[in-house]
Amino acid sequence: SGCGESSDNNSPFHVNDLNELVRNIAGDLVEQVQLIDEFCHPKTKRTSHCYRVTYRSMDRSLTNDEIDALQKIVRDLLVSELGVDLR
Repeated sequence: SGCGESSDNNSPFHVNDLNELVRNIAGDLVEQVQLIDEFCHPKTKRTSHCYRVTYRSMDRSLTNDEIDALQKIVRDLLVSELGVDLR
């Protein structure tokens, strides 16, 4: 499996899976999920992605604690449901 292919080792990952997972957790608080960086390790051929998730509420200010709790759930589910290795 080389870089640029749709699967990484045994964990096929697609950005739509990430979008769905994040929106299932945070609902309307998710404004955007955006890929901001991608790196392919030249020796291992593993691909790393960095995503930015933007949260926004139209009717109130969100607290850091609230977003931290959502992020923890998202990160945990990325590992358990999508088989992603977090760094």
